Amino acid sequence: MSTSVGEAVADTSNASSITREEKVNKAKAVLGLEEGESSSISADDQLLAKLGYRAELKREFSYFTVFGQSFGAMGVAPAIAESIVFSLGSGGTVGMVWTYLVGCLLLIPVAFSLGELGSSMPTSGGLYYWVAELTPKKYRAFMCWLAGYMNTLGYISIYASTIYAATLILGAAISIGNPEFVASKYHNYGIFAATIFLTFGMTCVSSAVLNKLNFCYIFVQLFMLLATIIALAAATPSEYKNTASFVFSDFQNTGFWTSNGWAFMLCFLTPVWVVSGFESSATIAEEASNAAKAVPFAMVSSLVTATITGWAVIITIAFCMGTDVVGIVTTPLGQPFAQIALNSLGVNGAIAILIFLWFSSICNCSILMVAASRETFAFARDHGLPGSFYLRVLSANKTPARAVGFVALISLAEGLLMLVNTIAINSIFNLAIMGLYFAYCMPLVSRLLFRKFTPGVWYMGDTLSLISACYSVAWMTFIFIILLFPTYPDPTPQEMNYAVAVLGFVLVFCVVYYFVPGFGGKTFFTGPVRTIDEVLENPVISEAADSAIAQEVGAFEKES
Repeated sequence: MSTSVGEAVADTSNASSITREEKVNKAKAVLGLEEGESSSISADDQLLAKLGYRAELKREFSYFTVFGQSFGAMGVAPAIAESIVFSLGSGGTVGMVWTYLVGCLLLIPVAFSLGELGSSMPTSGGLYYWVAELTPKKYRAFMCWLAGYMNTLGYISIYASTIYAATLILGAAISIGNPEFVASKYHNYGIFAATIFLTFGMTCVSSAVLNKLNFCYIFVQLFMLLATIIALAAATPSEYKNTASFVFSDFQNTGFWTSNGWAFMLCFLTPVWVVSGFESSATIAEEASNAAKAVPFAMVSSLVTATITGWAVIITIAFCMGTDVVGIVTTPLGQPFAQIALNSLGVNGAIAILIFLWFSSICNCSILMVAASRETFAFARDHGLPGSFYLRVLSANKTPARAVGFVALISLAEGLLMLVNTIAINSIFNLAIMGLYFAYCMPLVSRLLFRKFTPGVWYMGDTLSLISACYSVAWMTFIFIILLFPTYPDPTPQEMNYAVAVLGFVLVFCVVYYFVPGFGGKTFFTGPVRTIDEVLENPVISEAADSAIAQEVGAFEKES
């Protein structure tokens, strides 16, 4: 008699003279959970079972499409177009060019360290599951709770901020085509909401379809990188071409902070935002084949690819934008790259490249929504979110459609900040990175403090791994501190960096909701829930185990 994990749904067991330990061990053998005796259980699902989870999502993603998840989540060309305002508006072309290269290179050890964790524990829960495994039982539940909320917040915010950036690109394209049109904040919120509904529909499809879409998204992103470089380099008039010294060495403090050093540091917001999402391959670990290798490979290879291709785009922009940096940053179009495209390509060319960038950004947003929804689903599966019983239910095509809807609703709420002012909504960019970096640091700190890490197949060796983990925590802490600062030295309420306030609210909510007497998280949340026990204690499997043991006993008696 044989069965599959997907058929196991009940939570009862049969009385038997056989001990539970014998039954569980035999059930594992019957299912192939350890020896691989059942063809219905893959090596990936065997590892997932050892981590405590039964397989619920379909494994449709290959090495290449797992890479596509990380590379597509970055969306290098549109992300650069959307975020160069931060570096150009602080350190000019020199700050933009050098902080992109340095910022990406300094993140590569972080990718290696997170890749080690992803290889050791390839689950959709990712960061907060890693925290649970690396933290002593005494602190596990609260640390896991905090990591889960920060990671979920980070993914939703990076998705919302990318939707907002895509909104500005589309608005700029409309303004170029119709100079009399001036998008109001209500127009922008309407476009923002419509884009969320569009990506919602693109994400609520089966894993098989998502796998094919990820494959296509890779080529969309590569096409946009090449198109941006070739179009600007070939069509920019000579009066907008810049010298090498202007691009690489003549530093301009174009921001509001008087310190040139600090102005340069603030430029790092562009690279850390552009390549955020390189770790999102971890969120589809339960949908990937050979996840223990594919997940870390995707993290590192996508970041290296984004470093090389993104720097080429950055340098091209710097050579083809003219010398009026302040004028570009403060353009009435509301989008610096749109002004650069208009100067270089003319009206029709600018509209064309902006529309293509908008489409590329939509693909980027769809992939980010996949990551955010998988993280939401995984956290809800372990009862971490309000309404978890509802959010953790899969749709008929085995996708977390309800979690996708939750991501959409929270993003719509975050988008309301654009009705306050531009600075308020821009703080979502900071909030996204702060939430993710906070969550990234937690499992690495736990690993360093408690030394409970068991390496997977992707491992740098004891010494190098330890050095990389220490460095990663230090670098991300430094970036986190930078992101706390406002754009202005003495901000008014309208110039405040609201990321601090939103992050503070979430942290307070996490702590209060966890410790509130009677119904807080402390009363029901214990960390990752072992859903594999639902399988091993299932009556169908119990019968299979009893039958297998009885056959072995009968065979032994015959031989005797």
